Amino acid sequence: MRIVVLSGKGGTGKSCVVSSLAVELSKRRKLVLVDADADCPNQHIIFPGRDVRKERIYASKIAVVDRKKCKLCGECLKACQFGALAAGERIEVDELRCEGCGACVLACPNGAARLAPKLSGEMVVRETESFPLVYGRLLPGESGSGRIVHEARRLGDEIAEERGAELVLVDAPAGIGCPVIAAVAGCEYAVGVLEPTPAGAANLERALQVVRHFRIGYCVVMNKEGISKRNERKALRKFGRKLVARIPYDEEVPRLLADGVPPVLGEGKAAYAFRKMVAEIERIVWR
Repeated sequence: MRIVVLSGKGGTGKSCVVSSLAVELSKRRKLVLVDADADCPNQHIIFPGRDVRKERIYASKIAVVDRKKCKLCGECLKACQFGALAAGERIEVDELRCEGCGACVLACPNGAARLAPKLSGEMVVRETESFPLVYGRLLPGESGSGRIVHEARRLGDEIAEERGAELVLVDAPAGIGCPVIAAVAGCEYAVGVLEPTPAGAANLERALQVVRHFRIGYCVVMNKEGISKRNERKALRKFGRKLVARIPYDEEVPRLLADGVPPVLGEGKAAYAFRKMVAEIERIVWR
């Protein structure tokens, strides 16, 4: 079973839901946690452990100019639409501007330009106290987070098969782009996290369109209940029976997260609601 948790926007409390699910479900089931937010992974902050594996990921390309073949004709400078090339005693490539499009390769009459693999990020496997954690980390300014998410998912599935885990829990990135699609594809169930604000509801609905495209069953969890009664009523009308749990706004939650503690392990009203949420999702998925 693969369950993905998504929200459509950042700041909804998705990581709180994922970490709470991981803590509670791991008491009864063998699982692998995959943090698929390669742009900003954070589950490794909540779950300390020993990193047992690291892999470099080359998900993009960069232009490289051969000095021996280059005649400084300037054709590559004309072709580059990103201003990534500069001429002096030789052609220099600005790594931050180069998009790896290959226009310079096509334009060069001397075959001096080529595209080379570029380091985009890394994949990490961590052994935590209760389960393996897999997460990808994109280097600053790099592209290719969709590829890193795909690799994290693949590695998570491999580890689950090796260890006989019955669940792969995926923490999806924000938005609806390629990284989210890579996180959702192949999952059997989705949990949408709703923030009761106009942006929270609109962005979750967009994310759920991705879920429906893959014909995946899903439910919705409302986080921060109590911050807007008006928007909560709208959410009830919009998501109806799919809304299976409500987590009240509780100032204990950010204090726990600041200490790297999953909210479900607290003592406040939110912790109690998180435990009820896990029980309800478990009942729905494994009924």
